[in-house]
Amino acid sequence: MKKIIFLLSVFFLGCSSDNKYLINEGVVNIDYLFNSPNTEWFKNNYDSYNLDTKTLNYDFSNLDEFQIEIYMNTKCHDSEREVPRLIKILNTLNFSEDNLKIILLDSNKKSSDGYENGKDITNTPTIIFISESIEMNRIVEFPYENLEKDILNIINNKNYKHVYYSE
Repeated sequence: MKKIIFLLSVFFLGCSSDNKYLINEGVVNIDYLFNSPNTEWFKNNYDSYNLDTKTLNYDFSNLDEFQIEIYMNTKCHDSEREVPRLIKILNTLNFSEDNLKIILLDSNKKSSDGYENGKDITNTPTIIFISESIEMNRIVEFPYENLEKDILNIINNKNYKHVYYSE
């Protein structure tokens, strides 16, 4: 009897823990990106990205002063390309996951909890850099130069403008 209860407990715990990998919108973490069936493309794209090590040799120490919000869709080819690259860069720079928020949006760039409200999300991915609760800049859909250079320009306040910027 104890064996049956144990096996049933393991079964139900296993089922409930997998649910976190099945969501299609809302807040997720890096673990979700590596392990969800919705992001089967992530690990390969992460592993195959060749970092711009020349740029990464510059001083990124003030990156820790930022919070980063990523708005993405798991079926968006731009998110499939850019988000694994961004996560690999952030991991290489030892950026704290505590300062990272990953929000999955549906194909209409919406979430049922409204995480995107007031954020002017027009394309995915949109990567927003926030300091002291103020948006400092963003990368929209794809980088202007490459992610490493764009991040360096943003965190050093180098007059960066994303690819869709217009006055």
